[in-house]
Amino acid sequence: MGRRTAIIIGCLTLAACDTGDGKTLREPTGTLPPPTVPATTTELPREGIGTLPLLPLEDPVLSEQPILPAPRAGNFQLITPWLDGASIDTRHTCDGEGISPALSWADVPAGAVELAVSVIDDSVASATPTIHWLIAGINPNDISLIEANVPLGAIQATTSFNEVGFSAPCPIAGSGIHEYKFTVYALNQQVELAGGTSAEDLLVFVQTVSIASADVIGTFGR
Repeated sequence: MGRRTAIIIGCLTLAACDTGDGKTLREPTGTLPPPTVPATTTELPREGIGTLPLLPLEDPVLSEQPILPAPRAGNFQLITPWLDGASIDTRHTCDGEGISPALSWADVPAGAVELAVSVIDDSVASATPTIHWLIAGINPNDISLIEANVPLGAIQATTSFNEVGFSAPCPIAGSGIHEYKFTVYALNQQVELAGGTSAEDLLVFVQTVSIASADVIGTFGR
């Protein structure tokens, strides 16, 4: 291939140029072929011109997770010398020695700072509860109350019968069988009230800060 021929081919490829003999070749009037697109390249589907596909706001994996129930306080329970709904032993009434019964409990819920115990006559219809006993400030690590005993550090309220301590069940003769509810409370804070406080006032506080309770009914009539 001669030098002039090579120059002409080069000029046809690149653009108009000088062939070296004083003549200038014109720029080609045709168009170059478009670049070849690989056969494996595919165009992603679009939702609209200039927009990206919308993603769901909710994560489908998270939305399928089950909602777990709130933790339960457990099987907190009160244990008495009688079965629930059975008769209270005479020695714990005004017909006997009138002493407080032995009580125990199980499964005290986590978070309990103190325990309290109340005895209320549910058979008396009145605007205020008839409270026979309210004792608070019991250590949650203790598992029982000993018969006729007040644990160290505990306080007792003044009952509906103007007595500090346990007022034994003593319904009016002929008034039928009375139901006495014995309740143990788990409290989330300490009781700051002093011993001898009105049982009604102390009961309001105890029920306000209680996180769990358990009760047993005992009956007695004269």
